[in-house]
Amino acid sequence: MRTVSLVDEFKPSPKLKRIYWLYSLLYFIPAAVVCVIISVLSTLAGLTVALICIAIPLIVVGIWIPRFYESAVFRIEEDHIYARFGVWWRKEERVPYNLVSEVRLRQGPLQRKLGLASVDVFTPATGTMRPEATLFQLPYDVGLEKLSLLRRKVGILTSSERRVIEEEILEELRKIRKLLEEKHS
Repeated sequence: MRTVSLVDEFKPSPKLKRIYWLYSLLYFIPAAVVCVIISVLSTLAGLTVALICIAIPLIVVGIWIPRFYESAVFRIEEDHIYARFGVWWRKEERVPYNLVSEVRLRQGPLQRKLGLASVDVFTPATGTMRPEATLFQLPYDVGLEKLSLLRRKVGILTSSERRVIEEEILEELRKIRKLLEEKHS
């Protein structure tokens, strides 16, 4: 049996519930407007439409959001990134570091307002600009930390880290050149 060495296991921010409720308003506000308009024309029809278009979806969303939050688990393991989530259909994303081509931090307007961010992990395997795995709805500072950790694990250097390495290589090349010049003199 293979033992997995966990480097880091974590969950999305509890604010995930709030942002998903805000997203659901994009459905519930227009649905409420339609119900009010129909109620003006016919009270019975308005109540029926309200029950079907607002009450039932509200119950479903009220059950789904907390369960979705509880289902989400992310891990940064020794050799790959792992994400598991889903209420009715479970989804597992496991990406080996050697396949990762890019790691990006993403924030939408609501995420910025709530201090959240998502970390997208890309590979060239899918052939699209869709991330292979996403660590979603993390607190912004945690997102930055995970972005930095993942970039180090996959070998993507920051510009300052690259600059230090380039300067070390240049210094080493100068020493080699000096030795070669001394040998030929």
